[in-house]
Amino acid sequence: MIIEEIKELTPNHIGIVISQKFKETILEEKRGEFVEDPIQGVEVCFIWDEEMQIYKEFITQEGRAKNYKIGYNHICFDIDTKTELQSFHKQLIKSKLGIRLTLPEPSPTKQCNIVSFYKIKGLGIVEFNILES
Repeated sequence: MIIEEIKELTPNHIGIVISQKFKETILEEKRGEFVEDPIQGVEVCFIWDEEMQIYKEFITQEGRAKNYKIGYNHICFDIDTKTELQSFHKQLIKSKLGIRLTLPEPSPTKQCNIVSFYKIKGLGIVEFNILES
């Protein structure tokens, strides 16, 4: 089943929506730098979480994310090729388990390449990071 296949992919990061105040705290503590994402109208900062062994993407609550709740938003999985993503897409639509939220678009960060977001039953919002250039 498609959900099990997705869970077998390598997690890239988890996305967390934050307030402006929390962004200022990150900057004051020099924990990371924010990068502007003009497509989404937000700023993002990736910080490695040693305990969880995954990157946390902190997303400012503005632009596309202005109405998102503070806290956990999505998980991102690495996917090798556009062809592999197209296969997942067809299976998700055919099985009525999910919908695509965004077309593949370039990420302004070093952490991701080309990304596409989906809403998937049982998983919530999932971002796919296409590794192929």
